[in-house]
Amino acid sequence: MGDNYKDYSRQPTHVDRSDHPSADHEYGGNTRGEPGEKNWADMTTKDLERAAQDNHDRPLGTLVGDWRVKEKEGPEEGYVGGTSAFGAPPGSDLRDYAENERGDVGRAYGQPEDDAYYGGSRGGRQSAFSQAYTAEDRYSYEPQGRQKQDFFSKNDDRGYDPDDTNFVNDVPPRPAYRTLTFYERCWLAGFQLGSFLGTTLAFNMIVIMSLVVYVTNKLNPLHKSPPRAKVEKEFEERITGERFSTRAAYYANYWGYDCEDIDVETEDGFILRLHHLTSKKHEKRGHPVILQHGILSTSVTFMVNEERSLAFWLLEQGYDVWLSNIRTNFKMPHRHYSRADPRYWAWTVKEIGLYDLPAIVDYVGKETGLKPAYIGHSQGCGTMYLALSRGMRPDLGNKISCFISLAPAVYAGPCLRHFPFSLMRKFAGSRKVWKLVFGVREFIPAIGILQAVLPGWLFGHFANPTFAFIFGFHDHNWVKRQIPKFFRTVAVPNSSELLLYMNVFAGKNCVFDTRTTEPWFPASMPPLAIFYGTLDTLVLGKPLVERIRSHEPNVRLVKAVALENYEHQDPIWAHTAIREVYPGIREVIEETRYGYKRGKHDRV
Repeated sequence: MGDNYKDYSRQPTHVDRSDHPSADHEYGGNTRGEPGEKNWADMTTKDLERAAQDNHDRPLGTLVGDWRVKEKEGPEEGYVGGTSAFGAPPGSDLRDYAENERGDVGRAYGQPEDDAYYGGSRGGRQSAFSQAYTAEDRYSYEPQGRQKQDFFSKNDDRGYDPDDTNFVNDVPPRPAYRTLTFYERCWLAGFQLGSFLGTTLAFNMIVIMSLVVYVTNKLNPLHKSPPRAKVEKEFEERITGERFSTRAAYYANYWGYDCEDIDVETEDGFILRLHHLTSKKHEKRGHPVILQHGILSTSVTFMVNEERSLAFWLLEQGYDVWLSNIRTNFKMPHRHYSRADPRYWAWTVKEIGLYDLPAIVDYVGKETGLKPAYIGHSQGCGTMYLALSRGMRPDLGNKISCFISLAPAVYAGPCLRHFPFSLMRKFAGSRKVWKLVFGVREFIPAIGILQAVLPGWLFGHFANPTFAFIFGFHDHNWVKRQIPKFFRTVAVPNSSELLLYMNVFAGKNCVFDTRTTEPWFPASMPPLAIFYGTLDTLVLGKPLVERIRSHEPNVRLVKAVALENYEHQDPIWAHTAIREVYPGIREVIEETRYGYKRGKHDRV
């Protein structure tokens, strides 16, 4: 293990933070990951709330929303926020939303036109982050039994509550779109054209802004970036001859492995692309491992780091590697709907957790006869956490040997509070406005056109500063010659619904309802490991670890690792990941593949 590898899994559950240094000084740096004294991953609950209050007192421009924060009592995880989970920001017109009659669960847009979308709960209760909200109210919450109050009078900041059966059972899998007439199809085409032109113009402006910021930072002698990780000169300067491809089979064959493309159908009719990698060195199959990518990405993201790619490293260790994709990746079809049909794009993380992940896990389990290990990155973790929760598909936990989270997208990071996300959340407050701006099909289709038209190396060079501007990425842990290839595999077409979820998730700051005192996960939850970067400003790993230790008695936390100087993509793209991350992954797989026994570091 390297010096950056710190294992926190054996620390006590309850830690006295009264003498934490964060309580005595202001943090330096900024929310885009610039170096300074601040280390976002090490921030406590109080630090996060203070940061949000600072934004309220000294807002960073007009695009930053209203952040209402209250000092909280007790150990419960309550993180900064100002918008309702899966719902409208403060000040938006709540009459665009419909209330579910049971449990005061509101959906994030009107009924019945869009009754497939799900929303966070909205009742008459004060927000958990409002000044009027008390500790007594917070702990006396009854999800299914409390008295119904005026829906339109107040906001609520809850995320998904696993006790809320309405989240899954009362919502159809797809919007109830009727068969469109010729006139309606023409209207939809014109509507989509207007959305395309508007989003293309806005996206071009963001690209220009990102290039200006990128060049300015390069020319500014006072600009500070994280120190570059040392890399072997031979590895940094070598020429491999790889093309900038988006095909999994190309990278597998180039490095001497076989890749089989498999189609798996979900319960709701989507066809998923599954890649099965095999090595000629290991004729006997090892323990199966599923790799699941994050948002705006594909399975190829695990294969672009040459022989240091996680997929290839696992193959060399003798594992049976399966790389999965979410719906619509690689333009995979639906049993009934074409890509032009709005129903083809009417999905978000709920459908991924309900249908995609179970279909993949079931297929690999039946094919191998073993419980596979599941490794997710970013959204690939967030969707699995949803699926494993008590209200979704808890039976899935009995079908995998372990769940390894790399940069899990459960708690939102600080960069999601700023431009362009702060602007996009203005549109997310009303789904009608969101549809008007971003359409009802894929999100910003101009990105897909650029990928198809521009040479791979040119697209990669443009995507790097753009993603750095939007998500606060740095390249200090990447080999420079690989960067254009990395970004050739991202920004793939995704559902506009999915990006709507991402923006309301950014406002809520957590996928789940952090106020509930009940556990999110049942006893069927598989052994869990969490790896997160201390410089990750897109999502936060430490709050998740604290939540699991303090509120989740059913979760067996095998390993929790804070990766020093790692950002969001570094667990799979950093050239040091082969030393800092991969050995820990292997330890978890080996420890859990034959069953897991509780250790003395586990909660009883």
